[in-house]
Amino acid sequence: MSIWNKVLVGLIALASVGFFYLGARTLKTHTYWRQKAAEAEKQIAQTKAENQRLMDGVETNGKVEQPGIRQVRLELHNLLVDRRRAWFHCPARITNIRRTEGTADVNITIEKPAPHGIVKGTVLCAFEDADAQRKGRYLGQFVVVRVAGKQISLKPATKMFAREMEGLVVSRGAWTLYESIPQDNHEIFAGLSDAEKKALLPADSVAQYLKDGKPASKEDPKENVVDGKYVRPLHDYGVLFRAAQEKHILLTDAIDAAGRDKSLVKESLALAQKQADACTRDIAAAKEELAKMVAQRDLVSSYLAKFKEALAKVQATAEQLLKDNQAKAGRIAKYQLEAAERIDRRTHAMAQSSGAERQ
Repeated sequence: MSIWNKVLVGLIALASVGFFYLGARTLKTHTYWRQKAAEAEKQIAQTKAENQRLMDGVETNGKVEQPGIRQVRLELHNLLVDRRRAWFHCPARITNIRRTEGTADVNITIEKPAPHGIVKGTVLCAFEDADAQRKGRYLGQFVVVRVAGKQISLKPATKMFAREMEGLVVSRGAWTLYESIPQDNHEIFAGLSDAEKKALLPADSVAQYLKDGKPASKEDPKENVVDGKYVRPLHDYGVLFRAAQEKHILLTDAIDAAGRDKSLVKESLALAQKQADACTRDIAAAKEELAKMVAQRDLVSSYLAKFKEALAKVQATAEQLLKDNQAKAGRIAKYQLEAAERIDRRTHAMAQSSGAERQ
């Protein structure tokens, strides 16, 4: 064997060692990546199972123990169907308050979501922001009159009453806006303890919320008992608010009418009082006039009595004079008759004496 053949054999041996090493490394690399691939496939299978669990949830005997995305989406859909869209923690600034007109300008800043999706003309229901420490009041319905990016401007949808205006003026900084009045349902309060319900709800209505879902008693109305448990009646707050507003309008009109009637009665009483005062003055004047007339009557009566007394005396004197005159007239007539008889006798005597002389 030549030297070159030996060199070639040596070189082939050395190359074989290198290729053997590379083959071993390649085999080890393949083994490693096969293990990694198996682990990755296992993780993929686990991830797929987890995704399936997260998507469909976990059910045992037809009961959902852990809700999945589909159940949560369905629950969210149900909530949004009742509540529709809502915007939370919106800073509000109230300006240009016009109490006589029952309106004001409200400027709202909406940070989330962006964009907020509110357009001009939308009617929104406004509440004060509420948390565990404070309760949020219902402020009323407002119409969007201007939209400029995050800034929207609102005005009351209807004329606000004095009490509503006062609640609007003293409202705290942030508002919560809803597209519709939130619907009442049993699930809202199901997760609250009795203490939390008592702290959250009015004292005159909390009893039915505390009893909701608990065993019914004999005194409970039949329509509120389902499967032996008390089920409180649900409230349509939109209808209740409108009914309260209509009642407020009727009562306000009745109060205004009663106020007008009261004013008319006061005017009538004032006029009657004036007439009574005039009648009192007339009565006083009439009494004074009557007193004068009584005094004059008494004076006239006194004069009349004296006049009658004097008249009686005059009449007596006149009668006496008449009697005297009659007596004197009788005597005068007698004297006249006697005088006439004497004259006649004398005349006759003189006539006889004259006749005797002629003879």
